[in-house]
Amino acid sequence: MSTDLQISGVHKRFGGVQALKNVDLTVRSGEAVAVIGPNGAGKSTLLKAISGIHRPDQGTIVLGGTRLDRLPPHRVTRAGVALAHQMPRPFSRLTVLENVRVAAMSQPRAAADLPIDEVLDLCDLTAKSARPAGSLNVLDLKRLEVARALATNPTVLMLDEVAAGLVGRQLDEAIALIRRIHQTGRTLLLVEHIERVVREVVSRVLVLNWGETIAEGTPEEIAQDPKVREVYLGDGRTLTRAPRPPVRSDATPLLSIRGVQAGYGGMTALHDVSLDVADGEVLAVLGANGAGKSTLCGAIMGAVRVQAGTVHVAGHDVTRAAAHQRSGLGVAYCPEGRRVFAALTVRENLVLGAPLRLASKAVSQRLDEVCDIFPMLRDRSTQPAGTLSGGQQQMLAVGRALMAKPRLLICDEISLGLSPTAIDTLYQALSDVNQRGVAILLVEQNVYRCLTLAHRACVLSRGHLSYSGPADALLDGTRLDEAYFGTDPSPQQARSNP
Repeated sequence: MSTDLQISGVHKRFGGVQALKNVDLTVRSGEAVAVIGPNGAGKSTLLKAISGIHRPDQGTIVLGGTRLDRLPPHRVTRAGVALAHQMPRPFSRLTVLENVRVAAMSQPRAAADLPIDEVLDLCDLTAKSARPAGSLNVLDLKRLEVARALATNPTVLMLDEVAAGLVGRQLDEAIALIRRIHQTGRTLLLVEHIERVVREVVSRVLVLNWGETIAEGTPEEIAQDPKVREVYLGDGRTLTRAPRPPVRSDATPLLSIRGVQAGYGGMTALHDVSLDVADGEVLAVLGANGAGKSTLCGAIMGAVRVQAGTVHVAGHDVTRAAAHQRSGLGVAYCPEGRRVFAALTVRENLVLGAPLRLASKAVSQRLDEVCDIFPMLRDRSTQPAGTLSGGQQQMLAVGRALMAKPRLLICDEISLGLSPTAIDTLYQALSDVNQRGVAILLVEQNVYRCLTLAHRACVLSRGHLSYSGPADALLDGTRLDEAYFGTDPSPQQARSNP
């Protein structure tokens, strides 16, 4: 009987969000396939649908004649599917060996079919089998996550960004591990943002965008596909350059980051990053998914601990300061995902962005200023935020950040999921904000649109700064191809223009 994995017409909706729409994919027995796409594309949702965590609304998922879409997760595991997660969560007080044994218990005959010592050897964990999982470094935690999945003796092994946070030799070893596993004859399905993993491991790539398949082919074909390039970089159409006020380069930077290293748990997402933002400047922060852009925003705002290096705002060292102290120095943050309070009105959401010390008259004045930038917010001030469209909610999220009257506005992926018309409205508003003297650090997926507003740009690649210089110099696309599609230089070769 065939052990191909066949996904046919799969749909999955969460409330008003269509996470997967008519997805078809056949992964042949022994094949290695990658699923890629920008944030919100539906990649992890697809893996969770296959593993039984999410049940599809429509469509079928079949492995070797077994309908996986009808089974609970533990039955999917017994049918031959295992999922290794991006963030390892082992039993930290148990040893490596004990963790793998626990995983093997999910399969009645897993230990007999695939001896645990073979799993440990395959994952280079034999010498560390007696160590508590909580004492492992990042690479070994990744190995243990894969080993736990392998202990169930799967026919199909799914890897959800297991190489995330790894660089240099660690990345080399992770790729070598994936290759060794594939050589055992197992079918591999990877969700991955690191282009090198995709290029060196898989033979075929499926590209999702907003839950739909937009391309399928070899890694080389995908890198040149016009639709894929548009999704990752924007459409590259001729855009009007936004007016930009002059910036004094000789003044003390409003934001100064020096040698910052930051990450989550034991994983490092930023490595020795240094950059400045001057008063009134717009700095674009670009890079592929997983490059460290959101981690950079978190490190600036105090939401992510800085492991090394310094962060200064308006001349003050805020490296160890709390988020509210940074806000008091004039930094406001509009995070990815909007995060408005759906049950509160537009006006109530905006008021929550104002400092508590402000008198009511001052709050009213700021409301007027924000509504001058976004007139729609005035028209809908009494409407519940949850009833707004996606574009309107994003305007509300930016407006709420502006209620703090910041000197520096940090915007993380504010165009994500919006129509071109809504994006144009937002960018016109950001241009207006910048004309009023507010500096902007703009993390964006829509690369070309972002560059029309920015004075300068920097490009992150796997946590390293690979370019810092004039925004205009990136418009030819060469350096962007390096960062997004696989030929980016090593950090030691990073280019910087004055």
